[in-house]
Amino acid sequence: MQQTRQTLLIAVVIALTGPCGAIEVNARNPPPAELYGTYGPRGNCSASPRVSVDETGLYVVIGQTRGRVDGLDLCLSCAGGARYEGIEQWLSPRVEAAQGYAVNFRFNADEKPGQLIVNDTGDTALGPNLKSVVAASPYQRCGPPTRGKPAR
Repeated sequence: MQQTRQTLLIAVVIALTGPCGAIEVNARNPPPAELYGTYGPRGNCSASPRVSVDETGLYVVIGQTRGRVDGLDLCLSCAGGARYEGIEQWLSPRVEAAQGYAVNFRFNADEKPGQLIVNDTGDTALGPNLKSVVAASPYQRCGPPTRGKPAR
């Protein structure tokens, strides 16, 4: 009987947290501080596009203009399942219509600190900015967060 209750509790927790334990990123729950910084294509902070993460969210930076990526989920176990204990962390923008994600921003990808790989999930058509971010991948952390002008 005790084991049945434990199994039921585990099933409820998994159902409530989603397929990979995704956590919504928002003002009360910002991205993890260890991800803060600017990531340039192959480590080049002068190149575009760049990806920047700070306490307010994740941004695509083109020139001096940064555009916020909204609707992010954080997944700490997507790289290896429920028992994963590595350093890779994913931030993925939700696409409600597709019931999936547009891209996966894989921070510390392949267990390499500071590496960012951006994958197209194929769940939805990407706009030109996200297409350019995927095409420029992989990235390497190359500086502090970019504090540019917000996109209009």
